[in-house]
Amino acid sequence: MNIGVGEALLIALCGFVTVFLLLLFLILVIRVVSSVVMTIESKGKAPAETAAPAPAAAPAAPAEKEEAPSKPWDGKLQLIDVDEETAACIMAIISDETDIPLDELQFRRIQAL
Repeated sequence: MNIGVGEALLIALCGFVTVFLLLLFLILVIRVVSSVVMTIESKGKAPAETAAPAPAAAPAAPAEKEEAPSKPWDGKLQLIDVDEETAACIMAIISDETDIPLDELQFRRIQAL
């Protein structure tokens, strides 16, 4: 059973069309499921927001207020209980482990635990 070039191209074209139609169908299904999940999540959060507010917490210690990053972020790295050499080592290790160049990473705060 030999098929000609034209027939082979027609079969290949049908295969391509089938694959692309199935991909479009999958995109549609993902968007529908995503919108349903977002709707369910937004309905689940609405009652929690209308609930009675939690009692106010005790004022934080002055040391904790100094450690909190300022908003909006000013682009400076905050080092809390960490010297610069240790911070540099931490940043280098993270860059190496994630294979992300150091100039593409943004470190906002490094704190000793």
